[in-house]
Amino acid sequence: MKIIDKIAQKNAKGTPFYSFEYFPPKTAQGLSNLFDRIGRMQTLSPTFVTCTWGAGGSTFEKTTELSAVAQTVHGLETCMHLTCTNMDRGKVDDALAEAKRAGIQNILALRGDPPRGQEYWTQVDDTFIHAIDLVRYIRQQYGDYFCIGVAGYPEGHMDNPNFNNEEEIRYLKEKIDAGADFVLTQLFYDVDGFLAWEKQCRSLGIVCPIIPGVMPIQSHSGFRRITNLAKIRIPAAVAEALEPIKNDDQKVKDYGVELAASTIERLLSAGITGFHLCTLNLEKSIRLILERVGFVSPGVTARKQQQLLVSNEPTHVNIDKDALGATAATTTTRSKGAELILNPLIWTPSDAIVGRSESWDEFPNGRWGDARSPAFGDLDGYGASLKVDPRKALEIWKRPKSTDDISELFVEFIQGKIPLLPWSEGSPLPETEAIQSRLVACNERGLWTVGSQPAVNGKPSTDPLVGWGPKGGYIYQKAFLELFVGPNEVAAMVQKLRTSSPWITFFAASRDGDVVTNLTGDVLEEQKKIAELKKICGKRLDEATSQTTNVESTSTEAPVCATPFSNSKDNALVESSNAVTWGVFPGKEIIQPTVIEKVSFLAWRDEAFEIWREWEHLYPKGSDSQKLLHQIGHDYWLLNVVHNNFRDENGIWDIVLS
Repeated sequence: MKIIDKIAQKNAKGTPFYSFEYFPPKTAQGLSNLFDRIGRMQTLSPTFVTCTWGAGGSTFEKTTELSAVAQTVHGLETCMHLTCTNMDRGKVDDALAEAKRAGIQNILALRGDPPRGQEYWTQVDDTFIHAIDLVRYIRQQYGDYFCIGVAGYPEGHMDNPNFNNEEEIRYLKEKIDAGADFVLTQLFYDVDGFLAWEKQCRSLGIVCPIIPGVMPIQSHSGFRRITNLAKIRIPAAVAEALEPIKNDDQKVKDYGVELAASTIERLLSAGITGFHLCTLNLEKSIRLILERVGFVSPGVTARKQQQLLVSNEPTHVNIDKDALGATAATTTTRSKGAELILNPLIWTPSDAIVGRSESWDEFPNGRWGDARSPAFGDLDGYGASLKVDPRKALEIWKRPKSTDDISELFVEFIQGKIPLLPWSEGSPLPETEAIQSRLVACNERGLWTVGSQPAVNGKPSTDPLVGWGPKGGYIYQKAFLELFVGPNEVAAMVQKLRTSSPWITFFAASRDGDVVTNLTGDVLEEQKKIAELKKICGKRLDEATSQTTNVESTSTEAPVCATPFSNSKDNALVESSNAVTWGVFPGKEIIQPTVIEKVSFLAWRDEAFEIWREWEHLYPKGSDSQKLLHQIGHDYWLLNVVHNNFRDENGIWDIVLS
């Protein structure tokens, strides 16, 4: 069914409506768990859902699969995003055909953006330059089969530095006149600004539905990231409310729920009846917002969850259903094999069951979260991209012509002399202060760090440098480093990591797909990879060994990577998740917000190397800077190193800097 028809039905009844937005996670397990989450959130009765599209069609398979599952398996009216920038006509045709095959009748037609930061970017297909071209093309090819939505920008498009409200609205009206049926707006926090913009749209002749985008604040860092990227205005009242609680993740989430709910209530009172909620693939905040506004009843939602038998728990969370507590175990559930039987007369939702499913990945998500989380991926949908426009990027990073120039940029970033690097979204986190001198030493040696954290042993959750979560807790961290290492140094570094300490675990990967790790679970496979590494880098491992003979082991135990591996299932190192940050809080389970594992490292590897290519595209082909960055991206290795003794503040540095 077309969205425009569903909206007409709601309007005829005089009832408000709301919709959800999802994005395709980076990993297969994340996508699988998102399918489960969408099934649970179906009980919240959204009028429709949308599924985002990665820049240049980078998420083609995942977006089409996600859209098809939402439409056919969960019975949700689904709107598939589709961008045309960096897409040839064949890929656009394939996407539209896949949508129609799945019974999807709704498309959000977007221009998309040229890969951000590419000064020397060229259009892939002259058929599509602006979103209006895609709208016209869909109408030409499919007539009235698809209901087409387009984007509206109440605060102007981020790529338009000379924002003119009336001019932007005229562009929007042209898209509607070309065949678009409704408008979904970019997120905003300035309600008065949106209402003024919507009124101006109506005065200039736009009569189709305009649905405001509402994004609840899930974390302070995520809020800061998305508002900076999209150039969203932050009202003074919002900034003032966040400042004293920005280090308390739970309070930030609570405030995000209240702010989103009050935004919807203000819009309702102004006559706006439809709302598009950007879920960020998270569940709990969305439910709380809808309950707070009165769109759903907690009791009704609980009964619907009961009908689903609460079977959609994340596949990596093992809940002992016989150990839910004396009351729950004896009065509300009984175990029958692996099945959970619910007593429909007295059952009430338990945090141990429903809450566990909806909130197991709440803190945090994205780059350093659990790779099996539905929220593991890109919050903005851009994937590998520079987070600043080309002119600003050239101003910050200038025109490097040697690896020494690159090292200098990394050092200046650590010292706060430049605001960001291609892999960052802003200045180093406060905790970097504790290890600043060590990071400077690394980068001066050509070991370019793109991620790090210090070891922490029980610091208060209110600590200004490393604190997070609710007050009254304690924070623990294992030291880790993520860094680029040159082809002439990587063999020596890998051998050093393998032999120096039993506390070290690491991954090393090249752009071409070569991976070396001491977590392989197969000693023969490890030896094969080391042999390949010697061949790739042209280094003799015995030379590397001679460079590490002066590194003293901190333990008499055999290093983990030197111990024979077995293929038995009880080998804890094989494909395991390594929690490198965790918090202990009163009345809560231990929270593990930062997890490093092979699948997440490999997902990040692809993006990290792609960013070298994005940076390279800032410069003319054949220039010294372009050739340098191309060579680095091709030859260097990305390493992720964890020192698992969180009580040893210096262990990782004694090895890496030896």
